[in-house]
Amino acid sequence: MLEWIFNGLIGLFSFAFVLGMLVFIHELGHYSVGRFFGVAVERFSIGFGKPVLRYKAKSGTEWVLSRFPLGGYVKFLGDAGAASNPDAEELAKIKSEMDSKHGKDVWKSVLHFKPLYQRSLVAFAGPMANFILAAFLFMMLAWGFGTNHRAAKIGAVTPGGPAALAGFMADDTILSINGKQVLDVNKVIQIITLNSGEELSVQVQRGNETVDLTVTPERRTKKDGIGGRMTGGVIDVGIGGTGFRKDYNFPQAAVYGVQNVGTTLANTGKYIGRIFQGKEDGKALGGPVKILAITGKIGVMSANIEGSAGDRFKAFSINLLSIAAMLSVGLGFANLMPIPVLDGGHLMYYGYEAVMRRPLSVRAQEIGFRIGFAVLISLFLVLTLNDIGYVSSLFNKTG
Repeated sequence: MLEWIFNGLIGLFSFAFVLGMLVFIHELGHYSVGRFFGVAVERFSIGFGKPVLRYKAKSGTEWVLSRFPLGGYVKFLGDAGAASNPDAEELAKIKSEMDSKHGKDVWKSVLHFKPLYQRSLVAFAGPMANFILAAFLFMMLAWGFGTNHRAAKIGAVTPGGPAALAGFMADDTILSINGKQVLDVNKVIQIITLNSGEELSVQVQRGNETVDLTVTPERRTKKDGIGGRMTGGVIDVGIGGTGFRKDYNFPQAAVYGVQNVGTTLANTGKYIGRIFQGKEDGKALGGPVKILAITGKIGVMSANIEGSAGDRFKAFSINLLSIAAMLSVGLGFANLMPIPVLDGGHLMYYGYEAVMRRPLSVRAQEIGFRIGFAVLISLFLVLTLNDIGYVSSLFNKTG
């Protein structure tokens, strides 16, 4: 019983720590760039609902921790409705209200009256902060602990499987896929998983010669690293050779961090593209429940490994920060989708203004936000169903 309670607390802490950090950094991006351009901020909130803790800074910003910490927001002075970019009539109204309520010239600190490029940078700053956080975490982990790898060596080939039909043999070492060097087993598995049904050109080392092969991964359901169900490409081989560790100096770690963000963004974009092509079912996408399940289980697994308390804390920290970096990229990507209500929707409206030299009408923006809100609700329901299926698979010991 005590073990269940202990594991439950670790799981909840892992979830709260990761989600809280990602949301805080995202909103801090909006806040920091806004303040840099002289925009007044009324409230910086982690979570929604009734405030639990609050602090009023000298700048006038109220810092709040709210009852439901599943998200957050920055409320700039003058934000009153759905429209993110008021038209001339609405701007005049806001200016009049600012003068009467806060005093003359206060309107100059309202985001809506800032130049278009400043408003765009404020909107983009949230997702960008998530990308920077991810690069920083990847960099610090590589610099502080190095990275562990295994050579991409074929251990066994299943008869009749895609690899066997393509001519793969035991002891082959994969050198490249589609012309790109991939010496690490995790990279190979990642590429195979994301390319079910697509022909891959693979170069392998076989003895003293290199051999070119072509294989098409088959789409199947399998277990991921923590026991949850996932669907992706397989070629029916056992893979994984000698392990090795790679250490980094600071500049190398910095490059590694940025490259990892780029790779994660590219893989995310590829997966989304495959959904629209009908090649993926989208079930790999998840919401808060899946994040809770993943962060919680990783936290519990890390805290219960064999070894000293120091070893367990080290594993806990590395694994939690690694998953936080991956999720941070995902959060930044998701917020850049061109859906009104999200940061990408604001940027879409600003793009219209840049081209047409005038904001979209308030009415049109409000309609867009209603449509966007409906899309988000629908997406949330789909993700919740995905989450339920994924969490249930964690308890399914078959397959």
